[in-house]
Amino acid sequence: MQIRFLAPGDEDILIRAVAFIEEGSIDRRRATAHLADTDLVNLVALDGNDVVGFIYGYVLRRFELTSFFIYSVDIAESVRRRGIGKAMLAALRECGKREGWDEAFVFTNAANAAAMALYQSAGGVRPNGDDVLFDFDWREPKP
Repeated sequence: MQIRFLAPGDEDILIRAVAFIEEGSIDRRRATAHLADTDLVNLVALDGNDVVGFIYGYVLRRFELTSFFIYSVDIAESVRRRGIGKAMLAALRECGKREGWDEAFVFTNAANAAAMALYQSAGGVRPNGDDVLFDFDWREPKP
């Protein structure tokens, strides 16, 4: 098992990772632009050439500190509960220390038992139980 951060030149891996998380697809032009943006971070777990884990998120440079928003953590069901998610989060934490990030945060649903267990086992703290997320979709309606 190999855990690695993606960089320019890793477009093929990013394309496979996006397909792995089933959030549609990404073309090579968009993958190239995505990997060129230093505020976007992509971390994969590879089993040979197969993507079995993927974390991606954004560096948020706020006035008082720098945060990392973990947008997505996905682990293949076939390899869950083997420490891959925890190892990926540890690699992300080490990267954050090197880069000077002050904190990281992630949203999940309380009903997502696997995510709740992973984040708690990796040292995550739930600051309050009544957090609410509002989603604003600003895209134009499709005809």
